[in-house]
Amino acid sequence: MKYLTMVTTTNAADIGAPPAELMMAIGELSQEAGSKLIDNGGMAKMGLGAIKNGKLKIDGPFTETKEVVAGFAIYELDSGAEAVEWVRKFLELHEALWPQWEGEVELLEIMSMG
Repeated sequence: MKYLTMVTTTNAADIGAPPAELMMAIGELSQEAGSKLIDNGGMAKMGLGAIKNGKLKIDGPFTETKEVVAGFAIYELDSGAEAVEWVRKFLELHEALWPQWEGEVELLEIMSMG
């Protein structure tokens, strides 16, 4: 089963860039995951498209926002419990190496179309 994690930072404007030590630890965690980790990286919100009341609306790019979807990872795993374990490891790195960081990781199962 494939899983998508999306990392949202709620205090990005207050804390700046992540420490180098955290980024190195995330790299090591990625190596630990090996072939279970399909892809991961950072994200920057560029815009938003929506249809409301039959009208198309496009906004962006955005320069400031309260919550920043800052990163993602896609895993191929045997179970949801295993996915939760990878999320736990990722959050523990943030807790230990960037204690002022506030945010969350949303875990989604990818439902393949084919």
